Amino acid sequence: MTRLRWAGAAAVLLGSAALAAAFPGVRRAVRGAVREVRAATVLRERAALPPEEPPLVRLAASQVGYGPRLRKRFTSPKPFASFSVVDVPGGSVAFRGGAPVRSVPTDVLGAARTAWIGDFTPLHRFGRYRIVADNGLTSHPFAVGPDVFDAPVLAVERAFYFQRAFTAVDARYARGPWTHASDADRAPPGERGGWHDAGDLSIYNASATTALSWLLQAWRDFAPAADDTGIPESGNGVPDLLDEARWGLSWMLSVQEPSGGFRNTTCQERYGPYGTNFPEGAAPYRSGEVGSVATARAVGTLAQAAAAFRPFDGAFAAGCLSAARRGWAWLVAHPGEASDGPTCPALRQDGDVRAGREARAYAAAGLLLATGEPRFREAFDADVPAVDADPSYRRTGVLAALLYLRAGGADPVRRQDLRERLLRQADRARADGAAHPFEWAGRYFWGSIAAGFHRSNAFSARACLEDPVGRQADCEQALASVHYALGRNALHFAYVSGLPGVTHGRARAFHHWLAALRAEPFLFPGLVAGGPSASPEPADASNPYARPVPMWGYWGDPAMPRDGSTPLDARYTDNDSWSTNELDVDWQGAALYALAFARWWAGRAPVARPAVLESAPGEAPP
Repeated sequence: MTRLRWAGAAAVLLGSAALAAAFPGVRRAVRGAVREVRAATVLRERAALPPEEPPLVRLAASQVGYGPRLRKRFTSPKPFASFSVVDVPGGSVAFRGGAPVRSVPTDVLGAARTAWIGDFTPLHRFGRYRIVADNGLTSHPFAVGPDVFDAPVLAVERAFYFQRAFTAVDARYARGPWTHASDADRAPPGERGGWHDAGDLSIYNASATTALSWLLQAWRDFAPAADDTGIPESGNGVPDLLDEARWGLSWMLSVQEPSGGFRNTTCQERYGPYGTNFPEGAAPYRSGEVGSVATARAVGTLAQAAAAFRPFDGAFAAGCLSAARRGWAWLVAHPGEASDGPTCPALRQDGDVRAGREARAYAAAGLLLATGEPRFREAFDADVPAVDADPSYRRTGVLAALLYLRAGGADPVRRQDLRERLLRQADRARADGAAHPFEWAGRYFWGSIAAGFHRSNAFSARACLEDPVGRQADCEQALASVHYALGRNALHFAYVSGLPGVTHGRARAFHHWLAALRAEPFLFPGLVAGGPSASPEPADASNPYARPVPMWGYWGDPAMPRDGSTPLDARYTDNDSWSTNELDVDWQGAALYALAFARWWAGRAPVARPAVLESAPGEAPP
């Protein structure tokens, strides 16, 4: 139905204004009919959009590319006898390959029950290519070179700037249309810094902890020195990665109460209709409550930061450590407690005893790293984490173990035990990768892309950094999570927005501010998507009635129809779905570490060691 025809139908339905005014029931019926007509029109127009690319119609390969001397693989949904890697755009053959190196039985690709894996590792020449197989399938273009991960690292790191709370996002630094005025006047007294989390505007201790942990670990493992990424602090003599981390740390420092405890959130409890919520127009924020889980996470994070910032800003490092010590004193005064406040309860873990113990271990490990004091080693021993689950914003046990391994005051026997347990987890990740059609060792739940990164960062990359030669298979397993996120998947889709050279990538998200901005492109570069989800939330449904813009969720979008028959690896919608497509700084932090690892591994020979800073007083030698 055209817009003119819709207007005519609406006029007929509205009828006489006098009649509608005289009979309220008639008025309600007319309004309902108008809504139905408009919704039908919106649905019809949405269904008429160009169809999305179906899954499994291409060879699946990273759209960003591969390091010259590292493993290069692709996946085909059909068997093949040979393939070629050809130059783009010229078409000359750069490499000829034969039959698949292996086949993988699978139940995540729907009717395709087997995947075939090709290998073109011997192609070392720098260039831009695509793969062409004799089964009629081709890949999206990609690059081969030592710098292929420079742009993704930059984009994902800069994405944090766009999420900064209580400040303007300024055109000088946005490098695009994604700007807004400051919301500092909405902050509770004394609160500052931090990142808006997910598609809403709240700030959460849980996701800030994992984001900051991965940022600080990326600094310790790879020492990225760039001071010119285009954020307000660029050029100040401090690496921009640490400048960005400082923005999140400043929020943590600002929510510590005089008692020493830390509040769990700075909350935006209500929103207007989707498409109307600019940060500067939001309601005043509400402070969360002090709890032991949030306090322990803040203690571990700030102590870790104290060690990282010592070479650059001794006063800030000392402030972080002082706050961590006061937080520890609060924890000592509340033994055995696992408390978390009720404000904005999305990430609440009140009463979760395991989460409480893991967070206390994380706090003790961070303080041991920063100080080397034996009492923190003893405190860690009292709450040793099991290291039997992947790290996440809800589980800090593995992050605690990683900090403990860096601490110079750690018990050698305890350190060796944790090391062996982490290596066993790396072995399991390799086994899971070998059984997956895209050699990915992730998990199919909300935030699957980040789940893969968390797992590969903590286990596979950790094993690689320890022994790049003897554990080279772990190095490649860590990189497999990156390749999966950048295109080697059932949708042949890059789950990170705005990357140069990507021809099929993320363009939409559920995001209050961006929906109100209506910028083009919709997303700023570097946003990491949730990824395929085994069981999207039933409430994640489309609403063609919504004003001022219709909302398209996982369910009910005629442009992207999904249901229980959708192959598991293709259960993603590049629209406003909040179940599979909502930004979360936890995802950004894990992705940044993974990409920083990929850049190091791609740009160096396998025998190289990463750049690691000199040990601080409480740290183990590199």
